[in-house]
Amino acid sequence: MERCRSGLTTPVPAGFYLKDVWKSFICNTQQFNSTQMGNCLKNKMIYLLGDSTTRQWFEYLERNVPGLTRMDLHTPRTGGPLMAVELKNNHWKPRGVPLRFYKMLINDLHHIANDIDEIAGDPHAVVVFTIFAHRVFHPITFYIHEVAKIRQSVVALLSRAPQTTVIIKSGNTAGRKRGPDTYCITESSYKLFLVHLQQIEAEGEMGLGYP
Repeated sequence: MERCRSGLTTPVPAGFYLKDVWKSFICNTQQFNSTQMGNCLKNKMIYLLGDSTTRQWFEYLERNVPGLTRMDLHTPRTGGPLMAVELKNNHWKPRGVPLRFYKMLINDLHHIANDIDEIAGDPHAVVVFTIFAHRVFHPITFYIHEVAKIRQSVVALLSRAPQTTVIIKSGNTAGRKRGPDTYCITESSYKLFLVHLQQIEAEGEMGLGYP
């Protein structure tokens, strides 16, 4: 199979998990050990923007990339923003905050579109964002409006720095039962499906990677 890249047609199902490792039906997924992660991210500046699922990416890299150390920004550990640096190879991992119910400084509450507008971009910059779970509480029209603003910022970023890598991270769709007869609204299958369709449409318009 060919190497995974953006723009591939995704069948249903697209693959399966075996021992917590994703096996794709359409492309050759690659697994990295800690040393390979460090080499791959060498001299990269990585921006992780979005909700708690992008924070989980941050925490995974923090645990597995050799020498990566979290900086103390005196912000909530789960609310952010968060930053980590690997001094030898100049790795930076900032993260924007989601809409969360925390007491925090108003200056720490950033819109994804505004954060992207502040990124100069270059061949060493990688921007990963997701806008999913915390938006299902709102009407789909509000979500479409937010995606449109982010799209405008991404188009502007790629216009001024076309070699910047931009990746849309898809949302987590696994249901989790909260009680005998209730499910968390953030994992409602129907609402998540509508949001997922909007993400796919945005990806197609921007020509971005979509894991």
